[in-house]
Amino acid sequence: MHRCMYCMNELNENENTCPHCGKENNGMPVNSKHIKPGTILYEKYMAGCAVDSNSIFVTYAGFDIKTGAKVLIDEYLPANLAYREKGRAQVHTKSGEYENKYYAGKDAFSDEAAELVNYDSTDIIDSFNENNTSYAVREIIRDGNTLADLIDSDSEFAKDYRKNIIVNLMRAIEPIHEAGIIHGNICPDTVIVKKDSTVKLTDFSYCGFMSRIIPIYTNEGYSPIEQYSVGSKLTVAVDVYSIAAIYYEMLTGETPLSAPERQKQDTLMPPSKMGIKVRTSMENAIMNALNIKPENRTPSVEDFYNELKSKNTVRHWERVKKAEKPPVDFYTKKSFWVKLLIWGIVFVMAVSVVVIAAEVSAIKKRAQDEENTEISTEKVPEEGDSFWDRFRIKDDTEKDDIEEDEADADDKNKDREEEKEPTTEKVQDRPELPDDKVESRGALDMPN
Repeated sequence: MHRCMYCMNELNENENTCPHCGKENNGMPVNSKHIKPGTILYEKYMAGCAVDSNSIFVTYAGFDIKTGAKVLIDEYLPANLAYREKGRAQVHTKSGEYENKYYAGKDAFSDEAAELVNYDSTDIIDSFNENNTSYAVREIIRDGNTLADLIDSDSEFAKDYRKNIIVNLMRAIEPIHEAGIIHGNICPDTVIVKKDSTVKLTDFSYCGFMSRIIPIYTNEGYSPIEQYSVGSKLTVAVDVYSIAAIYYEMLTGETPLSAPERQKQDTLMPPSKMGIKVRTSMENAIMNALNIKPENRTPSVEDFYNELKSKNTVRHWERVKKAEKPPVDFYTKKSFWVKLLIWGIVFVMAVSVVVIAAEVSAIKKRAQDEENTEISTEKVPEEGDSFWDRFRIKDDTEKDDIEEDEADADDKNKDREEEKEPTTEKVQDRPELPDDKVESRGALDMPN
């Protein structure tokens, strides 16, 4: 008898194709970097083929030899920091800085996995170090369904049932947060809802420390924006965002927009704008927990619970501040030749300004000299014609001269009149007519 390396069900001696899962068992790993199927780990667990993997972990189908239980085994194997030779169990690290990052991440994973074994709300039941790496063993939960299965079933959630799931989810994660551990992968696929509505948390990302040194995986619509940046320091507000995203989906039936999309243009609609009947204060609590910026987001599940319960919760709107423009450092960062070119341009411009100013000054001076030396072509005014002669105050001498000139002018005028006027003597020589012969030519007399 042997087992299928994909589902760990028993196979007959000559069976290679599993009648349960339909997979063919050829004894080869899914990827050459994965551990060889059938390898015994920690003298207790049989590792099968990989059923899931990402950039940091590989999850193998597993079997507990001592208890006979099927399990899942998570192996720390960051693709960009370590590798495994084909057919070998030992993990090798890349040299230099990669090696330091590998061991820092390994220690963080090992410590968190060992701590999570103590919480009934998680699926982690064991952890150990082997093959120069670390492992976490997870139970397969049979008496429940993933929240994703419940959402996809198209069943409408009753108000109280929906509320109970969210409250139990917060109760499950709160003590883990108090221990300083961030789940970092909460979504409908990683939340198991049991028949009594209690919750089991699965598939931890162990991102609390590793996010600072290596890229971590994200869930579109459920992961906040800070999880998309390598080197960012994450807080428990990461899980608050994810829980609020689940609540939003349970209310509206739609997955929230991804955080990168919202960062470009946040068009996430409040449930009430979509025709959903929800108390205003509760809607405000959900939208506060879905705030893009972690510093404006609801900081803890306890605060989220209190805001959901309160009837006076108000909306925490984003406060967008205009970024101050950094001072332009145009000169100091330039090369020697660029600086030389700049100084050359400045020198040429300065010389040009001096030359132009000198030329303008010379032109003005020549124009002034020509104006002073030019001979006037206007008629020189006679005495008495000039403005000053007409209006200046005259002294006595000038008055006598004027009177003599006026007397001479009168004599001349009299002489001209005498020449024109007929003499008296000629008039007297004219014979007189009798009274009855006098002619009348008055101005108003009309001839008969």
